[in-house]
Amino acid sequence: MTTPDQEGLIFRNVINKDDAGARGIILLSSEIPPGKVHVLHQHPNAEQIMYVLEGSCLALSGGEPVRPNEVNAVFIAQDQWHGVRNDTDRPAVTLVVYLGAGILEEAGYEEHPRHFDQKRSTSNRGKGGEFVRILGWQAALGV
Repeated sequence: MTTPDQEGLIFRNVINKDDAGARGIILLSSEIPPGKVHVLHQHPNAEQIMYVLEGSCLALSGGEPVRPNEVNAVFIAQDQWHGVRNDTDRPAVTLVVYLGAGILEEAGYEEHPRHFDQKRSTSNRGKGGEFVRILGWQAALGV
């Protein structure tokens, strides 16, 4: 499932219902090339975790954007507006986990009503609140 705002982004299914029989979890990889943005959207039927493998990006929300770097994870609650922008000169590579759905269509997808404004702005205020929690794996694992 792709939408027009995802042009230039690369998504690969790793685990889902169709490929592995998973009923409540999806794992995919994504590559966000420099200068690309995936505008604010929400998934009404799933929570999401984005783990940054390589590079850096801006995690967009209803509040101020935050910058997860390599080995950081971002939690996105169900029904929260979120997006991602690569404002660097290197690709950002992430693993994305959806909890509560076996395929992306089950997670649901709604674009924010003002998504065209977001392509030009790095600050995305509006409905949705503060969803972003950056978690460093070293801290989470006590390393």
